[in-house]
Amino acid sequence: MRSRHFEITYCLNGSRRMFVQPDVHMTDEDAWYYACLHAGVGLLYGEDVAQQNGAQLRGHAEKSGLTHVKWEELP
Repeated sequence: MRSRHFEITYCLNGSRRMFVQPDVHMTDEDAWYYACLHAGVGLLYGEDVAQQNGAQLRGHAEKSGLTHVKWEELP
């Protein structure tokens, strides 16, 4: 599969941030996971459970000040 590029935006403690993430696909849960990694929000290394459980991941992110995650594919 060909890698595509996705722009992910989020707010961390009220500050808007943006980055570009290469991947073959993107979902809302993926975007939240990548935003956590980009923001330095603590996730346990190798723990895929958080990425699979969107509600748990989102709750953890929001408690850490990370909100408003949005993504779109770049042309």
